[in-house]
Amino acid sequence: VVQQSLPLLHESDRPDWLREALAAQPKLKPTKNPAWLYHNLLPDLVLGEQRLDEDLVLKVIQAIQSSTPERPHALLIALKAHAASASLASFAWAVFEQWLQGGAISKENWAMHVLGYLGDDSVALRLAALIRIWPGESQHQRAVTGLGVLRTIGSDTALMQINGIAQKVKFKALKEHAGEAMTQIAMARGLSRQELEDRIVPDCELDERGERSFDFGPRQFRFVLGADLKPMIRDAQGALKADLPKPNSKDNMGLAEQAIADWKLLKKQIAEVAKIQALRLEQSMVTGRRWSSMDFTNLLVRHPLMTHLVRTLVWGSYDAQGQLTQTFRVTEDQSYADYQDNGLTLAEGSLIGVVHPLHLSEALKGSWGELLSDYEIVQAFPQLGRPIYRLTDNEREATEITRFNTLNIAAASLVFGLDKQGWLRDAPADGGGFSGHSKQFLAAHVTAVVQY
Repeated sequence: VVQQSLPLLHESDRPDWLREALAAQPKLKPTKNPAWLYHNLLPDLVLGEQRLDEDLVLKVIQAIQSSTPERPHALLIALKAHAASASLASFAWAVFEQWLQGGAISKENWAMHVLGYLGDDSVALRLAALIRIWPGESQHQRAVTGLGVLRTIGSDTALMQINGIAQKVKFKALKEHAGEAMTQIAMARGLSRQELEDRIVPDCELDERGERSFDFGPRQFRFVLGADLKPMIRDAQGALKADLPKPNSKDNMGLAEQAIADWKLLKKQIAEVAKIQALRLEQSMVTGRRWSSMDFTNLLVRHPLMTHLVRTLVWGSYDAQGQLTQTFRVTEDQSYADYQDNGLTLAEGSLIGVVHPLHLSEALKGSWGELLSDYEIVQAFPQLGRPIYRLTDNEREATEITRFNTLNIAAASLVFGLDKQGWLRDAPADGGGFSGHSKQFLAAHVTAVVQY
């Protein structure tokens, strides 16, 4: 027997918004619970300091069953707006888990869509991990449905999970579905895919300086992004730790428990976001993507999380002809400095991009490397130290590079290696085979094609 810690919300105490939602169309009709659903074992649904009674819980289940992603029942919308977010997420995940354990009957996949109606960022992260593995368990359609659930959740974290699957997952069909979903979302918002990706980076509840405090009452701890993009904690004495300490007798236990729960979610978010965004920034360097100075400032420099990544890189200002005019870094106070650590301002109308080392002299690379080393800055990805390959004089005048024609490469290494670097496979032939990849390099106005 579980001791219930919160009092029941009695019918006479129901707030007006709840009464209105219960009376909304379509009317809730009693439905038979499936054999796999044990509603009495579900976590509490919490409103303020009270929990919903059994009758209301059953009505919530009826509302879930009568909803569609395009038209969730008014009761679910109202609960999402007023109920405790953590309790809704726990309730939804418990329904979903009971469905999985009960055989995951496809005609009852409303138990999966509940994650979209009531889920939060923690649900999005847990669901995305399952979506990535389901095709390998012969559950491709369930994975596709999962992408739709992430769209229903609709938060920046949820959309970033779709984007991450579109960029990197070993199941081609699922990757294509995720890519199509991102394209549809971008079109609906009047944006390009890249512009959408810039705008769905979650802030992880960091402040405008990229900081966040975790409060134990007498003690406070601050988030720090470590050199390897790993979230760390700094205490009041300035010591860095990999995790929050255990609460002691002097701490406020309520505050400490909430801080620990928030910290666990932040760690998961940071691990996902930093990895995906570092890869995006690296590919923007490779392909020569440029941002307007306004977008660069608002979407990258002043973004609470992206600011940590952009500080590790050398950036360039380019003129209208695409020529590099100056190089700079983003400082701790979100201003700009050159390789001699002198402050500078960006030229009006300039375009900003991650500098490719091909465009830097050896002397300038050395100066930047020395400055970053002095500040103990570890780059988010290999930039200054990456290998460089230059065209020969003959290749500069040619349209085909033939120096690799005699190489023999294992098929998996070649194909998956190109996939990982953002190259797109050719359309498959009738038998499903393909023999080429292509990739756009925007700054060079070139599409490269490799055939094998």
